Amino acid sequence: MRARPVRTALLAVAALGLLPFAATPATADGRPETGGRQHIAIHEGTDPSGPLLAAAYLRCFPTGGSHPTPEASCLKLALANGDYARVPQAHRACPRIYQPVTVVAHGTWHGRTTAYKHTYPNQCTANAESGDIFNLTPWRD
Repeated sequence: MRARPVRTALLAVAALGLLPFAATPATADGRPETGGRQHIAIHEGTDPSGPLLAAAYLRCFPTGGSHPTPEASCLKLALANGDYARVPQAHRACPRIYQPVTVVAHGTWHGRTTAYKHTYPNQCTANAESGDIFNLTPWRD
């Protein structure tokens, strides 16, 4: 009759959303990786074959990588469960200049593979609609 308390405990952990944390791989320094790893590239034009404008590596929980704002970006991705299409947008006005950029992001989030590709009318719009996750350069809009 001990199976019932164990099953109840596992269901409680799963209900709290903590089960993905139990089986996460370890990082090089031995700490468990509980978030994800993302490679983000921004290309000029309407497809990823255009010239590379910027690229960054983002590691979440523990945060790091070459991204200029890893803590804020990881928090926004966590709120969207790793889905760039669901990241809260930054509300700002952008110029209506058509200079398209295509963003490609791929990696892992809590052990699952992720991929995202989207063309924006300009870099300001890409930055705003991604909550500044795609703002990989020193300038700010």
